[in-house]
Amino acid sequence: MQANRRLFLILTLLIVCGALGALIWTSFTGSLVYFHTPTEIKEAGADKTGQKVRIGGMVQEGSLVKEAGTLKIRFMVTDGKNQVPVRYEGMTPDLFREGQGVVVEGPWQPGQEFIASSILAKHSEDYIPVEMTPEGIARSKESMLRSLQ
Repeated sequence: MQANRRLFLILTLLIVCGALGALIWTSFTGSLVYFHTPTEIKEAGADKTGQKVRIGGMVQEGSLVKEAGTLKIRFMVTDGKNQVPVRYEGMTPDLFREGQGVVVEGPWQPGQEFIASSILAKHSEDYIPVEMTPEGIARSKESMLRSLQ
């Protein structure tokens, strides 16, 4: 009798732990979203056709073109080796600009302009407050000198 109870308890515990583990595993794998570099997405080519993908890189200097009077923009996302032309219509994040990191999301169509449904701007890991940049330091010195006069 005692052995049956112990066996039942162990089996129940294994089933609950297995179900909990499966639930955790599926929730993490479903929510993890990776981005591809322009080189990776171009190498994938037809394998990703029609799939919603994220492409991450830098907004190429000199490539940002804004259509006057609209929210339409065009730019290139680059990883230093390859570029992907991107078209987007809508509000852009405050950090979005040329030379800044960006992740664009939308359906992949090889050989065509990437039509982004959303843009995520990435801030630089080596962020420096404006006060610490050479311009900020110069402004601080000017301000201190003015206050002494």
